Amino acid sequence: MEHFRIWQVSREYAGIAEAGGVKNVTTSLCEELSRQGHEVLFFIPLYGCTCFDSVEKYEKNFVPKVAVTVCGKAHDIAFDRGVCNGVTIIFVKHQSFAEKNAVYTYTVEDEKKVASHVHGTGFSDALFLNTLFQKAVLAFSEVCDYQAPDILHCQDATTALIPAFLQAFSQSPENPQKKFFAKTKCVVTVHNAGAGYHHHFSNIGEAAWFTELPTAMLEKAVVYGTVEPFLLSSQNAVLTTVSPSYAKELLNPNNEATGGLSRAFYEKKIKIIGITNGIDFDRYNPEHTEISLLPFAFAPEKGQLLGKYHCRQKFLEEYVNPDFPAPAPIIRYGHINLGIASDVSEPVYVGFHGRLVSQKGIDILVGAADEILKNDSAVRFIFIGHGEARIESALAELSEKYAGKCVYFKGYDRALSRLCTAVSDFIALPSCFEPCGLEDFIAQIYGSVPVAHATGGLNKIIDGQTGFLYSPNTVEKLTEKLREVIKIKQEHSEAFRNMISTAANYVHKMYSWSAVCRDSYLPLYRKLLHNR
Repeated sequence: MEHFRIWQVSREYAGIAEAGGVKNVTTSLCEELSRQGHEVLFFIPLYGCTCFDSVEKYEKNFVPKVAVTVCGKAHDIAFDRGVCNGVTIIFVKHQSFAEKNAVYTYTVEDEKKVASHVHGTGFSDALFLNTLFQKAVLAFSEVCDYQAPDILHCQDATTALIPAFLQAFSQSPENPQKKFFAKTKCVVTVHNAGAGYHHHFSNIGEAAWFTELPTAMLEKAVVYGTVEPFLLSSQNAVLTTVSPSYAKELLNPNNEATGGLSRAFYEKKIKIIGITNGIDFDRYNPEHTEISLLPFAFAPEKGQLLGKYHCRQKFLEEYVNPDFPAPAPIIRYGHINLGIASDVSEPVYVGFHGRLVSQKGIDILVGAADEILKNDSAVRFIFIGHGEARIESALAELSEKYAGKCVYFKGYDRALSRLCTAVSDFIALPSCFEPCGLEDFIAQIYGSVPVAHATGGLNKIIDGQTGFLYSPNTVEKLTEKLREVIKIKQEHSEAFRNMISTAANYVHKMYSWSAVCRDSYLPLYRKLLHNR
């Protein structure tokens, strides 16, 4: 039986330190690889916001400290170790991480302490954090008693410098890490190449100051003057991304959403392999309330939806009722009037859950919701999420304007987020671009039909069978599509119930992580190791 040693590296992990969809991919991939008999080490910084509820066998400072040089200064790095669902977690410790109350952005509390640390904006020392973390992962090899990894899998731009560092080591005969990683192969997964997600350096000088990489290497990774981690990694790693459709978009030279990166991929003839993310069904299973965190059980795959509507009734009575406060630390704007909760009765519920960033097309959804709410008394909108202050304000204003028919929960709470999805008939996903998409999976598992812009990974929705797609991504088109699907729910309830069941079964069968690992990632690893 084959046995791979795999190091996975990411800035986030579900249940430990969470931000976006990267946490779900890294967690499920690590756990599935471990279940299939491979030795998996996962590396993550130890933040001030780190949660240890799911971590067992915790050991502090289990190896000696190492010194890592960034910006001309040596920094002492320590390492803790724990186990989470069979995966060994290596926590990288430094004061710069310990003082962070979120993974990538400032919090409301940060802003209260320092006015310039506006909540929802990225850390001012982000480049330092990324570089320090990646150098620390490689320096771990100097003090650990583990064997070298066969595969070093880096998740997104915040870890994409690692292959470049290894390439530089190979040219430095005195570097102690050269021998340790001599046979290691690298994979870098592009989760999001949107212009705001590159974590690039503003120029070669800045890149050299942080990384100490050779100028000749940095020059090959320049786009519009900036030095791009994904281009650096492509010189010594295989690039993958999170869906075949997004891989095609990344290699389209006319793709303006990537800030010039797609043109660079195209011109340099860089290959990108698209592997659609899976969904760990057992983390969401609505048949078991202790797993789903929902108040009532139901089974969309079996057409058993009564519990879904019991969840809606409880939601209406306790969560959107102005007589009850929102659960802390959530802030609620607007409310929804109590009505009869039945799968065939009015009104129709449309939800959105996700990060409130421009990429998600919230402006388009706000415009469509405004058009529908001012003309249709039989529709309710539910929003939950946090992010850019501008978008939070727009949702708050919409919800106050249509109080009684619209509610916005500002903030994040896992149980409430799942409940908002589960009580909805439809989930609107108007993303301007979407590498893979996880919210469509979760919605389908909870019997909520996705209505999505036909872009990137959202194209995995089978239009008219497991959800609905629309294009172009305009307020007018989304309004038209929402009115169309609302009518289907109102006038063709049996067909709508059949779609719910079809979608839930399709996701569970086609996109399990066991299948994704077996059919895609392990063959990729095997091919890389065969060629070393």
